[in-house]
Amino acid sequence: MEITHAVINIMDKNINSAVFSQKELPLREHLVQEYVQKIVEKFLKSECITFGVEQSEPALYLASDEDNFLMRAEQLTQHVFESLAGWQEVPTGDMLFIEAVDQMGANYVGMLKLDYSVKYTHLVDYDDNNQVVNKIQKNEAILPAPTQALNTGIIIKDQKTCFVRDRKYKDVQGNWSFQENVLEVKEKQVKTSDEINAVKKALKSVAKKYDLPAYEVAAEAQTVVYEGIGNEGQINNEALAQAVFKENYTAKQEFLAELDKKEMAKQVDVTANAPIFEKKYQKQKLKLDNGIEITVPVELLKNKDVIEFINQEDGSLEVVLRNIDSIKNSF
Repeated sequence: MEITHAVINIMDKNINSAVFSQKELPLREHLVQEYVQKIVEKFLKSECITFGVEQSEPALYLASDEDNFLMRAEQLTQHVFESLAGWQEVPTGDMLFIEAVDQMGANYVGMLKLDYSVKYTHLVDYDDNNQVVNKIQKNEAILPAPTQALNTGIIIKDQKTCFVRDRKYKDVQGNWSFQENVLEVKEKQVKTSDEINAVKKALKSVAKKYDLPAYEVAAEAQTVVYEGIGNEGQINNEALAQAVFKENYTAKQEFLAELDKKEMAKQVDVTANAPIFEKKYQKQKLKLDNGIEITVPVELLKNKDVIEFINQEDGSLEVVLRNIDSIKNSF
């Protein structure tokens, strides 16, 4: 990905004003290009909420040619700054605006909030006798590391699809979020991970009611989730119910009814975040009560030639590993 335009505007709560840059960042400088590029790439590799650009007036303006790049950055920085007025719990930060193009020719425009963090550093000073005095000082305006995932921001691809990272902050006034207070979205979107967690919670609840072994439920569910993400870019809740509850029609209906109560769709779309969740669910970590932990690739979970779970007469569980050629110790 190549960053073609970038500018950073400062939002300083201490002076109750935003400081607008009148020139773009010097992208010919390696340090600047590298920092901005890594920030953008990390953002796009992190879990994002996605929706059409038409859902947000500020997003439409960001993606438009209504004003030049610097003017749009200034107007939107002021908009963000005003949205933060009175919200003490929302961290101070700078606004980074970018335009970029990837190797496939797709165009991107973004507005990213760079939250400050506090770090300590040394300071070389001089006393009244002009003697060197090394000191320690606190810097409260440290920008995020280029490998750090940002809390809030938006990147729009080809003037159509918005990729948004959002975090909710609670204050005496209520809740502040980037979606509602900055983007002013017409219909608030939910994170994919929150949808998946709701499905998992309902699945575990119903499975427990019908005394289904937790390890079997997890194995069946994770296989369906992983295959659904890889093959279709979605998690089919009906397929999940069939895999876990099989011929237990009542349990299947209870599970689907639980999801209906939460107004969840029959499929969880993970297309925009597929690589993230495919990586997350490609292995299952098993924690035994004796302290042993085993990580199993999901495609081997139901392969009894490799791993088998055996119920003993006394109610305990035996885990058998088979066909192991070697063991590597990561000591």
